[in-house]
Amino acid sequence: MIDERAARAVLVATTLLTSAPAQALSMNDPLTEWSKGTAMDRMQIASRLGKSFNGVSESFTAGYFLKCIDDVASYGNAKAARIEDAMRECVAARMPRSPDAE
Repeated sequence: MIDERAARAVLVATTLLTSAPAQALSMNDPLTEWSKGTAMDRMQIASRLGKSFNGVSESFTAGYFLKCIDDVASYGNAKAARIEDAMRECVAARMPRSPDAE
């Protein structure tokens, strides 16, 4: 289970990215669009995610999100997923598991 700070960061990141000025990529786009997007568009999203989640953990950097979403987008069965889904996977991968989370 994600802790309260991480949940707030997800909400802030989603709000920031969905209300951002017109950009080629949005959090609602499928991962296939992430793979086709320009480096600048991918970096804009990764930078915003890094800024949103850095308060949760300093390991959540733009570089981390850029590489992690690239990795998730390369999964064969992830093509129907959205960029937002990949972001959640990336956050979950770095969050410590609580002992009672089984």
